[in-house]
Amino acid sequence: MEQRYLGLFALAVVACGPSYSSGGDVKTPDQLVAEQEALGDQQLKSERNSADYADSSGSTEDEKTREWDDKQSDLELKRAARSAETCPDSVAQQDTDAKGKAKPKAKETMATVTLLFANDGHVKSLTTSPPYDESPVGKCVQRALNAVIVPAYKGSEHTVQWQIDLTGGKKSGPVAGAGTDKPAGGDQ
Repeated sequence: MEQRYLGLFALAVVACGPSYSSGGDVKTPDQLVAEQEALGDQQLKSERNSADYADSSGSTEDEKTREWDDKQSDLELKRAARSAETCPDSVAQQDTDAKGKAKPKAKETMATVTLLFANDGHVKSLTTSPPYDESPVGKCVQRALNAVIVPAYKGSEHTVQWQIDLTGGKKSGPVAGAGTDKPAGGDQ
């Protein structure tokens, strides 16, 4: 009976021991890293080769950066307009005339702002319609919209006209009929 247990024990030791039957040596960490790098190089080469045959009929990333991005510029202008809409609440509208009397508040409730964007996406010039062109509220609106940065593009400079609702109604948006894709030098 002891022989049987001794035989099972010997069989278990042999079965659980290291296997050298594959004929390969144990790889060092450096060899494993080198093998992984070689596999990575092969994968990159195959991706490059498959890219040569890819469909190039659509716009490339480089071509997309060349175009004026209406969607992103509209989003950025809406963000700035929300900030500009708070200007009447944050700026005390107490303009005084030459005699020191307080001027009445402007009757206009919408300020029209014309922005000219440079190719790097920054605002090149900005004008605000009267009576807000020289008022503290108008200066606040100009600061809010002058901070707009759109994605850089190639081509002519773009002029954009926006109306800012200063009544608190949050109805700011592009000037009707002006559009946001009007190149500089056109009708302003």
